[in-house]
Amino acid sequence: MLSAKEFLKDARLNLEFKRPLIDALKPWKLNTYVDILVVVDTAISTDPANDFGIASVIELIRNSAVGCMRFRVDIALRNGETPPHVVAAPTIHQPKYRGFRFNMMNGATSVIDKYEQIWCFGFNPSNSGNPSDAEIDQPGAFPASDAELLKLSQWMQDKKGGLFGTGDHHFLGASMCRRIPRLGTMRRWTNADGVPPIGSPARIDTLRPPSPAFEPGAPGGPLPLNNSPHQGDLTPQPIQWVTWQSSFWPFGIRKRPHPVLCHPTLGPIDVMPDHAHEGLCVDTAAVPLGSSYNFGGGAQPEYPNAIDGGPRPTPLVIAYGSNLGDPPYNFSKGPQPARTSNPMISVYDGHRAGVGRVATDSTWHHWMDVNIDNMKAVNNDDWKKISRYFINLAVWLNPPGFSTRCLYLSAVVSHFEYPGFQEFVPGLSTRELGRSLRSHLIKYYGPCWVTEHIWDIIWERKLLPFEILTKLKPQVDQPDIDPDIFEETVLGTLVEATMKQAEVIKRAACVTIAQVNGPAERVGPFTRAIVTHGVPDSYGMTIKWVWFEQLSWLLSRFRRWSRNATAQFRDEPP
Repeated sequence: MLSAKEFLKDARLNLEFKRPLIDALKPWKLNTYVDILVVVDTAISTDPANDFGIASVIELIRNSAVGCMRFRVDIALRNGETPPHVVAAPTIHQPKYRGFRFNMMNGATSVIDKYEQIWCFGFNPSNSGNPSDAEIDQPGAFPASDAELLKLSQWMQDKKGGLFGTGDHHFLGASMCRRIPRLGTMRRWTNADGVPPIGSPARIDTLRPPSPAFEPGAPGGPLPLNNSPHQGDLTPQPIQWVTWQSSFWPFGIRKRPHPVLCHPTLGPIDVMPDHAHEGLCVDTAAVPLGSSYNFGGGAQPEYPNAIDGGPRPTPLVIAYGSNLGDPPYNFSKGPQPARTSNPMISVYDGHRAGVGRVATDSTWHHWMDVNIDNMKAVNNDDWKKISRYFINLAVWLNPPGFSTRCLYLSAVVSHFEYPGFQEFVPGLSTRELGRSLRSHLIKYYGPCWVTEHIWDIIWERKLLPFEILTKLKPQVDQPDIDPDIFEETVLGTLVEATMKQAEVIKRAACVTIAQVNGPAERVGPFTRAIVTHGVPDSYGMTIKWVWFEQLSWLLSRFRRWSRNATAQFRDEPP
């Protein structure tokens, strides 16, 4: 559990207000540490001494903070060691679990129940290029068993745990991942799925020319593009993100990618490392939504209906890749046709269906040290975007409540940062207050995440009946409604609901100063009680209930309000 002191460590606060705020937050349950289990097959290293691995990504996630959220990462090695066992004191690069299986126990406790997320990087069965899929389920490939998958599916349902998994070309990663619910049908894992091969023109070779000498018009013809050194150079491949939100207000169209592909300051994440033979996700319209699984606990729909009505949540490809053609380019692995729509990243938001979120990537070469270390070393904008993709997934895959809690706490603390002293002025309209808070939060989360968290709060807290929500959100997403107005209004209610309580804490700080420097002002008994005893346990809940009540009232009237606002802009009767 994150302490109030740790939470406020990076906040830019006047030190005189830090102690009263720490005291005020002590009763709050700041359980914003996210525990992630990274599961690897033996071939994929977690040690930086071996560049065929993901050590850099693990280090990045461990050292990242998003608002109040921090991440702890443990490593599990899926190999043939028996019995599976827990390593008492692994180094930061070593597995904590060896011989790992998804149904592994640590004493009387299920190992995976400790974690909010599981990330799977599969290599088995092999890189043989075998046209038969029989190799996938050979015992030496350690394929996921029914007993393992039963436990994993229960974890995804009971804990709403988030899962990421990827492999590479051909059937790399299929032994671990191909039967995992939802992950197995969101990505191509087998020959039967039509997974791209390692060679032949059917491969997906995304290497990009690092200089004019590799372009078709180069004197004497283009130089050849090869995995070594070009997959690890400073020239990434461009990707095409899919519009997640768009609006037309008042004079131009604005579009945003999915929050997973949104950088707080650099805009859409539109690059990825390149590689000579990548895999593929399953395109949005091709996912078999009617599929089911049965691992011994009875048949279950792979994509269940929404638990509170409305449309069934389904996977969505949020980014497509492309590859250049040979000819006119020159690839060491031979000719290939140019392609423009290779499904690259797919996500599934299962929260409304009562299960965890899932994400997958066409290849772990977007994550490998061999592909990213040079960009990481120069720390250019491409690396900042790519590294944010990894961090964004760590935020998005959380069970319900984690991300929204951080947004809420960041909003409370904003009263003691610049907005609280300069812009949260009594008498301003709800929208004006919300606009200031929104600008402040965007610096930490980016505009896409602020939008995502606001709607998550509404879903999670059931602040409106679902039948209203299903009509309201599409209305806000319509081209003639500015979503910023909606977000500013929602956030403005949060500022209003916390303003009085923030003033109490500020006065408490003045009392503390007065105890040292002499009396500064007369204060009431509640303020003195805060200084002496801290904030009562009900304090945080009082703030939340006030906001939720105000927000519920606001949302119940927003449909009419938005119609009036639109009509006023158009000079029409509502």
